[in-house]
Amino acid sequence: MKFAEILDTIFKLPYLAISGECKLDEASALVTQNPQIRGIYVKDEAERLQGYLSLGVLIRHVIASRHRPQFHVRSLLSMLTAKTVADLMERDIVCAHPYDTVENILDRMVHRNIKQVPVVDEKQRIIAVMNILDLWNIIEK
Repeated sequence: MKFAEILDTIFKLPYLAISGECKLDEASALVTQNPQIRGIYVKDEAERLQGYLSLGVLIRHVIASRHRPQFHVRSLLSMLTAKTVADLMERDIVCAHPYDTVENILDRMVHRNIKQVPVVDEKQRIIAVMNILDLWNIIEK
């Protein structure tokens, strides 16, 4: 089954998409105003998907910068230099296209331990965000 076949019938998750140039404290404020958000999708000026910043990474970075940091040596450089969302975002993200099969994307999500996936159009603009449980229910029916 292709994503195009289910886009109108499945619940689409609310999501937050902002510029990679957004400062980390501004992103933190946006997330706290939207408690249902699990992460931030990063877009460019043309609204194209550029990356993803998980809520966990953002919180760890903000807490470490405000409190007694407990960090691994590998993360020291990013903790000292990160100022914007683009500095911390994941660039290699799993996304679905309307022509992708639900089964294929669900397999990729399970393999990468991802709980939600953006569905993008041909110009890489987000048209929906889908939950792994909703996709799994479709496969199980």
